[in-house]
Amino acid sequence: MLRMEIALLLILAFVAYIYFSAKRERTPLHHTFSLLLVTVLVHLAFDAATVYTVNRLDTVPPVLNNVLHRIFIGTMLLVVYLFYQYIAILVEEETGSPRRMDLAARIYLAVSELGVLVVLPVRYTQTPQGNYSSGIHASVCYASVGFYLLLCAGLLVCHWRSISHRKKFAIGAALLIEFSVCILQGFNPTWLISGMGITLMTLSFYLTLENPDILRGELVEQKMSM
Repeated sequence: MLRMEIALLLILAFVAYIYFSAKRERTPLHHTFSLLLVTVLVHLAFDAATVYTVNRLDTVPPVLNNVLHRIFIGTMLLVVYLFYQYIAILVEEETGSPRRMDLAARIYLAVSELGVLVVLPVRYTQTPQGNYSSGIHASVCYASVGFYLLLCAGLLVCHWRSISHRKKFAIGAALLIEFSVCILQGFNPTWLISGMGITLMTLSFYLTLENPDILRGELVEQKMSM
């Protein structure tokens, strides 16, 4: 599993290099995606670290394992929040509808981050197939991911007719991927594939909406229209 996490980290690092090296218009949408890319890279680094430490509970100091898992879960909550923000801004730019759930999303983020980073205890389950974090700490993570994915799905459904086909495809594909990974991870907690879902979500937006070649083509089309 550690090899998979390292591979995902390298793939997104390459994507980030291409993304940040390309000239683009600075908009709230692109600013959010930039922040999302950086946060996902940090999250994947801690994902790889916890995959290593959780399966070496007898050799890794408990305090180190605890801190790494708290940061790993905390960055995951921030990632799914930024996914919601990105989709909300995307829908707002496309339809002109205001973001009504932003305050609720921020309050939920603050409360859940306080829980996973400071308050809630971290527990581990050991099995012959591998170890994983469990208990209320992990449950808050699942609940938070579900909360933000449902907000995103609600935006997609409510504005289905007003969103372009390409953007509907990007949002729908990203949500389908993450819902599927969450279900598989829930039924098979030793798989530790949450990083794969987050990476594929990021790639779905990058390849369909944030790719520099696509943006360059749109700019040329606008100039030709003028």
